[in-house]
Amino acid sequence: MNVIFKKSVASVIAGAVFLVTAASQSAQGAESTPFVIRTQVQTVHNEVQVAELKGFFEKEGIKIEYVGSVEGLSEIQMVAQGLIDVVTNTHIDLVSKARIAGVKVIAAAPGMVDNPDYPHVRYFAREGGRVNTLDDIVGKKVGIQGYWSCIDGYLLTYLNKRGIKGDVEWVVLPTGGQAEQALTQGLIDMTTSHPPFGSLAAKAGGNKQIASTWDIFHSPGAGLAVHVFSEDFIKAHPEEVRAFSRAMYKARKWNNANIKESVFLVGKALGLDPAAIDEKLDSRWYSEDPGIAKEDIELWFDISEGVGYWDHGDIEPEDVYTNEFAPTEKL
Repeated sequence: MNVIFKKSVASVIAGAVFLVTAASQSAQGAESTPFVIRTQVQTVHNEVQVAELKGFFEKEGIKIEYVGSVEGLSEIQMVAQGLIDVVTNTHIDLVSKARIAGVKVIAAAPGMVDNPDYPHVRYFAREGGRVNTLDDIVGKKVGIQGYWSCIDGYLLTYLNKRGIKGDVEWVVLPTGGQAEQALTQGLIDMTTSHPPFGSLAAKAGGNKQIASTWDIFHSPGAGLAVHVFSEDFIKAHPEEVRAFSRAMYKARKWNNANIKESVFLVGKALGLDPAAIDEKLDSRWYSEDPGIAKEDIELWFDISEGVGYWDHGDIEPEDVYTNEFAPTEKL
């Protein structure tokens, strides 16, 4: 074989090796491209940003994209229309109402739950005001963000259990922080404060916490939030939903073991003033179970049906959630 021919063969072999290597690297790059899952912009303490900031999503090959609200559409409607892929930290009554209306969405992972130290809702009233216990709210002005189970539904359930009759004057203040400001100004008698807005009432002066959701129900289920996908998305991307659930499970467990770090980490991501963040009042407690507990779903059904959100039999608990994608491996 002459020298020129040898060089030609070597060049062909080298070129082939280069092409194979490049193709291999390209394939590896394609495989490592993260799968984008879109969700709503987060406004309160949440384990979505915990999972993102601690790298749990990255390890699962997922990238979270935050999408702003669309006027006239609820977040569940945005999922149904494909504008986002998952509603994070919503409640079972909203999922149930959507399914009754024919919207094919389903809860696929748990999130927040109630806890005596980190309750879902805190109730604040004015020192020396007209409300000293929850028994006093009939005929009084109570600030709410809207009408759903964890707002007016909880309080109506409390009054029903106590046999207390009469109407509450609900004052709808949809933006977080408005009710706490209105209470401080004496415009309402009580708030229904979710994290991180309870600290606004607590630090304003002249306000007192008179109760929490744990005092009403003594159950983790009273705080249950869930992560909701459309059935179409789940059918198209089952492994990605499973990976999302794994990342969120890791984030929930990390949060509960690192509350102080978590509340400041997420607070910074939300753009909150670190000096104003309260470790106790602004954090949340998350389910440490891999899947959604049936008894928690049933509690929400009891509350919702008890206050007339739907009639018993319109929908069943097993219609609104699935544990098919809950982690089974040890994490």
